[in-house]
Amino acid sequence: MPYQLAAYNGDTVAVPQIVFTHLAQADGDTVRTALYVLQTGDTDPRTIARALGLNSVEAARRALQYWAGAGLLEGSRRAAPAALPEEKAASIDLASLDDPYVAVLCEEAQTAFGKALSRSEMQRLVGLYLQDGWQPDVILLCCAEVARQGRRSVAAVARELARWREDGVESGEDAERHLRKVKQREEWCADAAAQFGIAPTALTRWERGAIARWHEEWGIGREMIDEALLRAGNKNTIRYVDGILRAWRAQGITTVAAARGQGQLSGSNILATERPAAPQPAASAQKDLFNRNWAALFDDEEG
Repeated sequence: MPYQLAAYNGDTVAVPQIVFTHLAQADGDTVRTALYVLQTGDTDPRTIARALGLNSVEAARRALQYWAGAGLLEGSRRAAPAALPEEKAASIDLASLDDPYVAVLCEEAQTAFGKALSRSEMQRLVGLYLQDGWQPDVILLCCAEVARQGRRSVAAVARELARWREDGVESGEDAERHLRKVKQREEWCADAAAQFGIAPTALTRWERGAIARWHEEWGIGREMIDEALLRAGNKNTIRYVDGILRAWRAQGITTVAAARGQGQLSGSNILATERPAAPQPAASAQKDLFNRNWAALFDDEEG
Protein backbone atom coordinates (compact mmCIF):
# COMPACT_ATOMS: atom_id res chain seq x y z
CA MET A 1 0.00 0.00 0.00
CA PRO A 2 1.56 3.35 -1.04
CA TYR A 3 1.86 6.16 1.49
CA GLN A 4 1.79 9.92 1.25
CA LEU A 5 2.39 12.74 3.69
CA ALA A 6 -0.59 13.55 5.85
CA ALA A 7 -1.79 17.14 6.11
CA TYR A 8 -0.16 18.78 9.08
CA ASN A 9 -0.95 22.21 10.51
CA GLY A 10 1.06 22.08 13.72
CA ASP A 11 4.50 23.40 14.61
CA THR A 12 7.35 22.54 12.27
CA VAL A 13 11.11 22.52 12.65
CA ALA A 14 13.47 23.49 9.86
CA VAL A 15 16.06 20.76 9.33
CA PRO A 16 19.32 21.92 7.70
CA GLN A 17 20.43 20.03 4.61
CA ILE A 18 23.59 18.91 6.43
CA VAL A 19 21.48 16.55 8.55
CA PHE A 20 20.06 14.85 5.45
CA THR A 21 23.51 14.43 3.92
CA HIS A 22 24.61 12.47 7.00
CA LEU A 23 21.57 10.21 7.32
CA ALA A 24 23.32 7.27 5.64
CA GLN A 25 26.33 7.29 7.99
CA ALA A 26 24.91 8.58 11.29
CA ASP A 27 23.26 6.11 13.66
CA GLY A 28 19.80 6.54 15.13
CA ASP A 29 20.90 8.17 18.39
CA THR A 30 23.01 10.67 16.48
CA VAL A 31 20.12 11.68 14.19
CA ARG A 32 17.67 11.88 17.10
CA THR A 33 20.11 14.12 18.95
CA ALA A 34 20.33 16.47 15.97
CA LEU A 35 16.53 16.73 15.74
CA TYR A 36 16.24 17.32 19.50
CA VAL A 37 18.84 20.11 19.41
CA LEU A 38 17.16 21.70 16.39
CA GLN A 39 13.83 21.70 18.20
CA THR A 40 14.98 22.83 21.65
CA GLY A 41 18.38 24.47 21.17
CA ASP A 42 19.54 22.48 24.22
CA THR A 43 23.06 21.00 23.93
CA ASP A 44 23.48 19.70 27.47
CA PRO A 45 24.37 15.98 27.09
CA ARG A 46 22.73 15.02 30.38
CA THR A 47 19.43 16.61 29.42
CA ILE A 48 19.60 15.07 25.95
CA ALA A 49 20.34 11.59 27.29
CA ARG A 50 17.42 11.82 29.70
CA ALA A 51 14.96 13.27 27.18
CA LEU A 52 15.79 10.76 24.44
CA GLY A 53 16.27 7.73 26.69
CA LEU A 54 19.85 7.17 25.52
CA ASN A 55 21.98 4.47 27.12
CA SER A 56 24.38 6.96 28.68
CA VAL A 57 25.44 10.58 28.81
CA GLU A 58 28.45 9.55 26.73
CA ALA A 59 26.12 8.54 23.89
CA ALA A 60 24.74 12.09 23.84
CA ARG A 61 28.25 13.50 24.07
CA ARG A 62 29.38 11.41 21.11
CA ALA A 63 26.43 12.63 19.05
CA LEU A 64 27.18 16.27 19.87
CA GLN A 65 30.83 15.74 18.97
CA TYR A 66 29.77 14.18 15.68
CA TRP A 67 27.59 17.14 14.70
CA ALA A 68 30.29 19.59 15.80
CA GLY A 69 32.70 17.84 13.46
CA ALA A 70 30.10 17.80 10.68
CA GLY A 71 29.55 21.54 11.02
CA LEU A 72 26.01 21.55 12.41
CA LEU A 73 27.19 22.73 15.84
CA GLU A 74 29.92 25.10 16.95
CA GLY A 75 32.20 24.65 19.93
CA SER A 76 31.97 26.97 22.90
CA ARG A 77 34.24 30.01 22.96
CA ARG A 78 36.51 28.62 25.63
CA ALA A 79 40.26 29.09 25.59
CA ALA A 80 41.37 27.28 22.47
CA PRO A 81 44.61 25.31 22.22
CA ALA A 82 47.45 26.85 20.32
CA ALA A 83 46.94 26.43 16.58
CA LEU A 84 49.17 24.14 14.61
CA PRO A 85 51.51 25.80 12.13
CA GLU A 86 49.90 25.92 8.70
CA GLU A 87 52.52 23.68 7.11
CA LYS A 88 51.91 20.96 9.71
CA ALA A 89 48.12 21.21 9.52
CA ALA A 90 48.24 20.99 5.73
CA SER A 91 50.40 17.86 5.89
CA ILE A 92 47.67 15.84 7.62
CA ASP A 93 46.01 13.36 5.27
CA LEU A 94 42.91 15.26 4.19
CA ALA A 95 41.20 12.06 3.06
CA SER A 96 40.82 11.00 6.69
CA LEU A 97 39.11 14.30 7.52
CA ASP A 98 36.00 13.16 5.67
CA ASP A 99 34.97 11.59 8.97
CA PRO A 100 33.68 14.35 11.29
CA TYR A 101 35.08 12.52 14.33
CA VAL A 102 38.64 13.09 13.12
CA ALA A 103 38.41 16.85 13.50
CA VAL A 104 36.73 16.44 16.89
CA LEU A 105 39.48 14.10 18.11
CA CYS A 106 42.27 16.46 17.15
CA GLU A 107 40.58 19.52 18.63
CA GLU A 108 39.52 17.91 21.92
CA ALA A 109 42.81 16.10 22.46
CA GLN A 110 44.73 19.36 22.10
CA THR A 111 42.35 20.98 24.57
CA ALA A 112 42.84 18.12 27.05
CA PHE A 113 46.63 18.35 26.78
CA GLY A 114 46.68 22.13 26.72
CA LYS A 115 49.08 22.15 23.79
CA ALA A 116 49.25 21.73 20.03
CA LEU A 117 49.91 18.25 18.70
CA SER A 118 52.64 17.54 16.19
CA ARG A 119 51.86 16.03 12.80
CA SER A 120 53.02 12.57 13.90
CA GLU A 121 50.99 12.80 17.12
CA MET A 122 47.84 13.71 15.21
CA GLN A 123 48.39 10.82 12.83
CA ARG A 124 48.85 8.43 15.78
CA LEU A 125 45.74 9.82 17.45
CA VAL A 126 43.65 9.31 14.32
CA GLY A 127 45.18 5.85 13.96
CA LEU A 128 43.83 4.88 17.38
CA TYR A 129 40.37 5.56 15.98
CA LEU A 130 40.59 4.42 12.36
CA GLN A 131 43.11 1.58 12.70
CA ASP A 132 42.98 0.36 16.30
CA GLY A 133 39.20 0.53 16.49
CA TRP A 134 38.82 2.75 19.55
CA GLN A 135 35.64 4.80 19.83
CA PRO A 136 36.29 8.56 19.82
CA ASP A 137 34.69 9.07 23.24
CA VAL A 138 36.94 6.40 24.77
CA ILE A 139 40.04 8.03 23.27
CA LEU A 140 39.03 11.44 24.64
CA LEU A 141 38.29 10.00 28.09
CA CYS A 142 41.75 8.46 28.03
CA CYS A 143 43.29 11.78 26.93
CA ALA A 144 41.69 13.46 29.93
CA GLU A 145 42.88 10.70 32.27
CA VAL A 146 46.53 10.73 31.16
CA ALA A 147 46.51 14.54 31.28
CA ARG A 148 45.24 14.31 34.88
CA GLN A 149 48.20 12.05 35.63
CA GLY A 150 50.57 14.66 34.14
CA ARG A 151 51.33 12.69 30.97
CA ARG A 152 50.43 14.86 27.99
CA SER A 153 51.28 12.85 24.89
CA VAL A 154 49.51 10.61 22.40
CA ALA A 155 52.09 7.90 23.13
CA ALA A 156 50.92 7.88 26.75
CA VAL A 157 47.31 7.61 25.54
CA ALA A 158 48.20 4.63 23.34
CA ARG A 159 49.90 2.85 26.25
CA GLU A 160 47.01 3.56 28.59
CA LEU A 161 44.45 2.33 26.05
CA ALA A 162 46.41 -0.92 25.69
CA ARG A 163 46.06 -1.41 29.46
CA TRP A 164 42.38 -0.52 29.28
CA ARG A 165 41.79 -3.15 26.59
CA GLU A 166 43.47 -5.77 28.78
CA ASP A 167 40.99 -4.74 31.48
CA GLY A 168 38.06 -5.30 29.10
CA VAL A 169 37.41 -1.68 28.16
CA GLU A 170 35.86 -1.22 24.71
CA SER A 171 32.98 1.27 25.00
CA GLY A 172 32.49 4.62 26.68
CA GLU A 173 30.47 2.91 29.42
CA ASP A 174 33.33 0.46 30.01
CA ALA A 175 35.77 3.37 30.24
CA GLU A 176 33.64 5.17 32.81
CA ARG A 177 33.43 2.02 34.94
CA HIS A 178 37.19 1.59 34.65
CA LEU A 179 37.84 5.17 35.71
CA ARG A 180 35.53 4.76 38.71
CA LYS A 181 37.55 1.68 39.70
CA VAL A 182 40.80 3.62 39.27
CA LYS A 183 39.46 6.39 41.49
CA GLN A 184 38.39 3.88 44.15
CA ARG A 185 41.82 2.22 44.08
CA GLU A 186 43.50 5.60 44.50
CA GLU A 187 41.34 6.28 47.56
CA TRP A 188 42.24 2.89 49.04
CA CYS A 189 45.93 3.55 48.40
CA ALA A 190 45.77 6.99 49.98
CA ASP A 191 43.99 5.54 53.03
CA ALA A 192 46.47 2.67 53.36
CA ALA A 193 49.43 5.02 52.94
CA ALA A 194 48.13 7.06 55.86
CA GLN A 195 47.85 3.89 57.97
CA PHE A 196 51.45 2.94 57.18
CA GLY A 197 52.69 6.52 57.65
CA ILE A 198 54.01 6.96 54.10
CA ALA A 199 53.15 9.22 51.19
CA PRO A 200 50.80 7.76 48.52
CA THR A 201 53.38 8.65 45.87
CA ALA A 202 55.93 6.43 47.63
CA LEU A 203 53.86 3.28 47.01
CA THR A 204 55.37 0.89 44.49
CA ARG A 205 53.37 -0.77 41.75
CA TRP A 206 53.39 -4.06 43.68
CA GLU A 207 52.20 -2.33 46.86
CA ARG A 208 49.34 -0.66 44.99
CA GLY A 209 48.35 -4.02 43.54
CA ALA A 210 48.45 -5.63 46.99
CA ILE A 211 46.23 -2.93 48.49
CA ALA A 212 43.73 -3.30 45.66
CA ARG A 213 43.74 -7.07 46.15
CA TRP A 214 42.99 -6.72 49.86
CA HIS A 215 39.83 -4.78 49.11
CA GLU A 216 38.64 -6.18 45.77
CA GLU A 217 39.46 -9.88 46.11
CA TRP A 218 39.72 -10.50 49.82
CA GLY A 219 37.09 -8.04 51.08
CA ILE A 220 39.46 -6.68 53.74
CA GLY A 221 38.71 -3.25 55.19
CA ARG A 222 40.62 -0.70 57.20
CA GLU A 223 39.97 -2.41 60.55
CA MET A 224 41.60 -5.68 59.50
CA ILE A 225 44.58 -3.78 58.11
CA ASP A 226 44.94 -1.94 61.42
CA GLU A 227 44.83 -5.26 63.28
CA ALA A 228 47.49 -6.74 61.00
CA LEU A 229 49.65 -3.66 61.63
CA LEU A 230 49.39 -4.32 65.39
CA ARG A 231 50.64 -7.88 64.82
CA ALA A 232 53.46 -6.62 62.58
CA GLY A 233 54.99 -4.49 65.34
CA ASN A 234 58.04 -2.66 64.03
CA LYS A 235 57.92 -4.61 60.74
CA ASN A 236 55.14 -2.38 59.50
CA THR A 237 55.69 -2.73 55.77
CA ILE A 238 53.00 -3.48 53.23
CA ARG A 239 54.74 -6.71 52.20
CA TYR A 240 54.90 -7.93 55.81
CA VAL A 241 51.26 -7.04 56.48
CA ASP A 242 50.31 -8.74 53.22
CA GLY A 243 51.85 -11.93 54.61
CA ILE A 244 49.79 -11.66 57.80
CA LEU A 245 46.59 -11.07 55.84
CA ARG A 246 47.38 -14.04 53.57
CA ALA A 247 47.84 -16.28 56.59
CA TRP A 248 44.61 -15.09 58.20
CA ARG A 249 42.74 -15.68 54.98
CA ALA A 250 44.20 -19.18 54.69
CA GLN A 251 43.04 -19.89 58.25
CA GLY A 252 39.53 -18.62 57.53
CA ILE A 253 39.95 -15.54 59.73
CA THR A 254 37.91 -12.76 58.17
CA THR A 255 37.00 -10.50 61.10
CA VAL A 256 38.89 -8.54 63.74
CA ALA A 257 37.13 -10.56 66.43
CA ALA A 258 38.42 -13.80 64.94
CA ALA A 259 41.89 -12.31 64.56
CA ARG A 260 41.92 -11.47 68.27
CA GLY A 261 40.98 -15.02 69.15
CA GLN A 262 37.44 -14.09 70.20
CA GLY A 263 35.78 -16.03 67.39
CA GLN A 264 35.61 -19.76 66.93
CA LEU A 265 36.99 -21.43 63.79
CA SER A 266 35.52 -24.69 62.59
CA GLY A 267 37.73 -27.33 61.02
CA SER A 268 36.00 -26.93 57.66
CA ASN A 269 37.08 -23.32 57.17
CA ILE A 270 40.73 -23.74 58.10
CA LEU A 271 42.58 -23.99 54.81
CA ALA A 272 46.06 -25.28 54.19
CA THR A 273 48.62 -22.54 53.62
CA GLU A 274 51.13 -22.61 50.80
CA ARG A 275 53.85 -23.66 53.25
CA PRO A 276 52.08 -25.82 55.88
CA ALA A 277 53.69 -26.32 59.26
CA ALA A 278 53.90 -29.64 61.08
CA PRO A 279 50.53 -30.93 62.44
CA GLN A 280 49.61 -29.55 65.85
CA PRO A 281 46.54 -29.33 68.07
CA ALA A 282 43.92 -26.82 66.96
CA ALA A 283 44.25 -24.73 70.12
CA SER A 284 48.02 -24.35 69.81
CA ALA A 285 47.66 -23.61 66.08
CA GLN A 286 45.30 -20.76 66.94
CA LYS A 287 47.81 -19.42 69.46
CA ASP A 288 50.83 -19.82 67.20
CA LEU A 289 49.03 -17.86 64.48
CA PHE A 290 50.12 -14.67 66.22
CA ASN A 291 53.67 -15.75 67.07
CA ARG A 292 54.92 -17.29 63.85
CA ASN A 293 57.53 -15.85 61.51
CA TRP A 294 55.33 -14.00 59.02
CA ALA A 295 58.25 -13.37 56.68
CA ALA A 296 58.34 -17.10 55.91
CA LEU A 297 54.88 -16.80 54.40
CA PHE A 298 55.65 -14.06 51.89
CA ASP A 299 55.59 -15.01 48.27
CA ASP A 300 58.09 -13.60 45.79
CA GLU A 301 55.43 -11.98 43.63
CA GLU A 302 56.45 -8.71 42.04
CA GLY A 303 53.96 -6.67 40.11
